[in-house]
Amino acid sequence: MLANFCHLCIRELQSAVPCCNSWDDFLTPNTPEYSRAEAELRAKLQAVIHVVDYYYLAFGHQLPQLPERTKIDPERQPKSKKEMAIREMICRHLACDGVDFCTLYDFCSLLNPAVPQERSYLAVIWPSAHLMRADPGKFYLKLGNQ
Repeated sequence: MLANFCHLCIRELQSAVPCCNSWDDFLTPNTPEYSRAEAELRAKLQAVIHVVDYYYLAFGHQLPQLPERTKIDPERQPKSKKEMAIREMICRHLACDGVDFCTLYDFCSLLNPAVPQERSYLAVIWPSAHLMRADPGKFYLKLGNQ
């Protein structure tokens, strides 16, 4: 089965438990390296936010508006078929762009659930990461039999 997936996805497929290191696991806070890594990650997060905004706007759907202190469950997926289709399109787009679920988890660590707009993105990005991790065959491109 692993031979049918692109080499970038094999690491995700082989793991049955979360295998990701956080983006800052090997960095020391308040150092130039830490600041540079955080700035790069925040720039990439903005690209993902753009993708999320595009799909929600293109299909006339609002981002989730969650009350403050709402616990965001990464396994909770949208109840409406329309929003689930949007979520799946976002996952396919991100996978095609080479954004894996580990990177999405890193982005989530930068989002503050106390800020309403960031909470909305967190409510989309975190469950999207779970969706991509739970069903990689649905989102990552399969290669021909080689």
